[in-house]
Amino acid sequence: MSLLLDRIPIEIFHIIFDYFWAHEILHSFNNISNYLDSILSNYNRYLINFESIRKSHFDLLCRSIRPEQVITLILSDKIETINQSQLFQSLFSIEQFTHLRALKLIELDDDGESFFSSLYKMPKLLSLEINTKINVPLIKRLPSLETFIINIPSGIHFNLDPSISMIQFKQLRHLTLSNCSCRQLQKIFDQAVQLTSVNISFTFLISDELHAFVNFHQEKTRLSSLISLNLFVNGGGKYINHAKSYLPFVSFSGHKIMRSYVERFLAPLQRLRRLELVIPFSAEHSLFDADQWERFLSNHLPRLSTFNFNISSWGSDTNIIDQYRRPFWLNRHWYVACNDDHSSLLTVPYFASTLMNHSSTPLSPNCTTLPIEQHHIFYDCVTDFTFDFDECKLPSRYNYVKKLFLRCSHIEDNVVDLSQVQTFIVSTTEWSLYKIITLIKEAMPAVNCLSLNYAYPRVSYQCLENISLKQVQNLCLPQYGKSEGIKPFNWSQLFPCVERLHISINSKSQIKCLLNQFRNLISGYFYVGFGHQNKNKSIQITRSWLQKQISSSKGKITKNFTYRIDNQFSFSLCLWIGENSY
Repeated sequence: MSLLLDRIPIEIFHIIFDYFWAHEILHSFNNISNYLDSILSNYNRYLINFESIRKSHFDLLCRSIRPEQVITLILSDKIETINQSQLFQSLFSIEQFTHLRALKLIELDDDGESFFSSLYKMPKLLSLEINTKINVPLIKRLPSLETFIINIPSGIHFNLDPSISMIQFKQLRHLTLSNCSCRQLQKIFDQAVQLTSVNISFTFLISDELHAFVNFHQEKTRLSSLISLNLFVNGGGKYINHAKSYLPFVSFSGHKIMRSYVERFLAPLQRLRRLELVIPFSAEHSLFDADQWERFLSNHLPRLSTFNFNISSWGSDTNIIDQYRRPFWLNRHWYVACNDDHSSLLTVPYFASTLMNHSSTPLSPNCTTLPIEQHHIFYDCVTDFTFDFDECKLPSRYNYVKKLFLRCSHIEDNVVDLSQVQTFIVSTTEWSLYKIITLIKEAMPAVNCLSLNYAYPRVSYQCLENISLKQVQNLCLPQYGKSEGIKPFNWSQLFPCVERLHISINSKSQIKCLLNQFRNLISGYFYVGFGHQNKNKSIQITRSWLQKQISSSKGKITKNFTYRIDNQFSFSLCLWIGENSY
């Protein structure tokens, strides 16, 4: 085999490698022949993705690849790869990656602060992406970025402006920001004369922020090059019903988003070709009006070829959908749909829901302008399906469900193609463990992630001794910690190939037991659920104790693991375990 591979030109291997992550390349081609090892050693366009990576692959990459060979780097301190950035920095300094073009930091322990101080030494860096839940530290200096992205989860708000106020954006072409103020965005636009694509979200918590949005272009901001805009506008509150005997009405405890506000922001952007607009609630009813959209788009955004929107208001004309059956919309294939109470209007299939409940009312042809021969899209888009109600008939079959939630006693036949399901989450006590395991064995061969969100099963392994689900590699047991006093159940006999474990515990001894059961474990999250821990038995763990338990489970002495213990409010332990000792 190696003789045949040695005949392939180097250039062909380089073309192949460009399509794969670095750990996939090394895992597939390393140590096959001297010829291939030489190619790997001299290839200089490695893309490294450390998110959710096996620690053995992390170790292999750190041993085998020189920093100057890397052009893309993704680092993550999420619970599956705990303390990764600290370990990475003990081996390398970021300025060693002299040819790095793209850097992505995911929930780093210090929010990336340790990296930002040295990024100015990397003149070839063109893209920086930061995913954070807590904060973004002050970024003093950066090279001339073309892409800058900060992602913050929905519902989390903090002032982003001070963190990015010193960045120069002269070369910027693509910008994504959450929680940015209008005033900060104006400063960026004034500098970023080459900006072509913007993904921005505004949440108007105070009136001054809304006022700045309405008057955004009074500062004569330069936006001549902008061709793509994703705009998320949140009024900052929720609807509250106010009833008076003589005049019932609805008002908004926040800031209502008026059509005039949106139009004043969009009107100067006359080169836009693509627009995505999301207003999750509090939209003025006139934003549903097709006539007004037609006039505005024709007069101000004549180059627009793609228009996707998802707008929610409080009540609407039941005939609103008919306005969108005119040639202006249908000829452009701008199809829309509305929900049952006509409170949300959205373009389809772009905003077609990927979520579906068994008890949901099927889409009516009267609620969409999508041609009826394309209605299968509404079913084919669904990837997350929930069985939450018994004896409910649905008119179609969902063939592409990847995540299945079970919250009732019955699964309707021929509703979901069970063979496609990869994640199975059970949250009902009406299914016995035997019934669940049998269903997976007989009808769900692709399930690799299983979550059993119900009380600890009182079941003997004897009735399951002929079943072994080797395809399950991710196991979640949120109620395991309630098992004190119940005869231990050996989950590893059912699931011998589990590599990632997410489980509640109530004692130190349970951690020891689990580590010895799941000998293939590469990542573990052990936590005390609410009310699970015996208050008289606090959990105290040291590294030496962990090393002893991990070594016992692996059958050899190993120090190759990282961990984090958090006992500020309640106990939790994250583990990232290497498969080989060093």
